[in-house]
Amino acid sequence: MKLNLRSALPLLIIMALFYSACKKNENKPASGPGNDEVSAAIAKNLVQSLSGAYGGASIKDGVAPSAAITASSAKLKTQSEIGCGFFIDNSLDLKFNQGDTIKSETVGSVNYFFLCDNQRTTGYNLYDSLSTTGKGPGYEFFFALVQDFKVRGLNVDNSNFTLNGRLKSYVDFNHKTKPKSSSSVHNIFHFIDAQIHAADNYDIVDGSATFESIGETSTGAWDYSGTIKFLGNHKAKLTFLSKVYLIDLLTGSVTPA
Repeated sequence: MKLNLRSALPLLIIMALFYSACKKNENKPASGPGNDEVSAAIAKNLVQSLSGAYGGASIKDGVAPSAAITASSAKLKTQSEIGCGFFIDNSLDLKFNQGDTIKSETVGSVNYFFLCDNQRTTGYNLYDSLSTTGKGPGYEFFFALVQDFKVRGLNVDNSNFTLNGRLKSYVDFNHKTKPKSSSSVHNIFHFIDAQIHAADNYDIVDGSATFESIGETSTGAWDYSGTIKFLGNHKAKLTFLSKVYLIDLLTGSVTPA
C-alpha cells in the first residue's frame, strides 16, 4: 500500500526541521522555544494529515474512495467497481524502498462504507488504522494514523461536502547522528461540520475542530489543547493558551493574529 509515501517522505523529513516545542504546567507554560513554534508544528501536522501525506484518505478524494488506497489494495480495488456498501481490507502490509536510502513498512486496516442514492455516491464512513515504520540515512521514523470520518455530499455533484470525525496523527523522527533534530508530534483532531469546496482547491470554508497536542524536541516539550476555526480562503484560526494564530492551509505556515 503506497499511501502517498513516495511523495510524502522527502517533505516530512524537511518538516522535522521545523518542529520545536515548549512545555506546559497546570497554569502556565514553562520556559521553552515559544508558542509560535508549537503552533507551527500543530499546523503542519494538520495540513499534511488532511492531504494524505502520512497515508490514508485525503480531503482531495472528495466523496469517493481514496485513489492511493484503492490502487494499493486488491480487496478495495475489486469492490470499488460497485461504488456502494462496505469495502474492507484488514490485512494491509506494504514494504517500500526508495533506492538504498529509505525503507519502510506500512501495516493496518481500512474500512469504508459508502452511502448511495440511485447508484450515486452521497457520502461515506471511514475507519482506518495505519502504522508506518522506516529508516533513512542516520534516522528512523514512525507514523501512526487513525481516521474515523463521516463525509457527506452537500450537492448533486458532491463538489461541496462536510467532514466530521476524529483524526489521530502521530509523527516521530529519531535522528541517531543528530539527536537534536529528533522530534515527536502527537496530535488528535476532532472535526465539527468542516465544509469543503472542491472547486476552490478543496478550501475548508466553514466549521471547526478541537485538538489535543503532545510533542517534544531537544528544546522542550508541550501538552496543549485548543480549537481551530476554519475561515475560508484557505485560512484557519488556531487558538491555545489565549494565543491566536492564522494557519495557511495550503502551506501549513502560521502567523500570530
